[in-house]
Amino acid sequence: MKVLKKCREAIASNGQGKVIIIEAVIEEDGKEDNKLADVRLMLDMVMLAHTNTGKERTLKEWGYDLGEAGCSRYTITPIQAVKSVIQPLRYI
Repeated sequence: MKVLKKCREAIASNGQGKVIIIEAVIEEDGKEDNKLADVRLMLDMVMLAHTNTGKERTLKEWGYDLGEAGCSRYTITPIQAVKSVIQPLRYI
């Protein structure tokens, strides 16, 4: 959250810039490719093992976090990999 808010401040200060996040987005309904589901679960376990509260986020959780950081619009583009491309488009 701190990083997203700092990005917002930096973009707002000069009116230019772009944030691109490459991160896993966990499916909420369990309708994902089993190969990717296993890899995402592994990433979640690694995150939990290396941090106190870290975890991979669902689409809904990313939306909440981006909103809390002041982003009113964003896109999440799944790619043929475990990660997705997340682009905050407009900050409040």
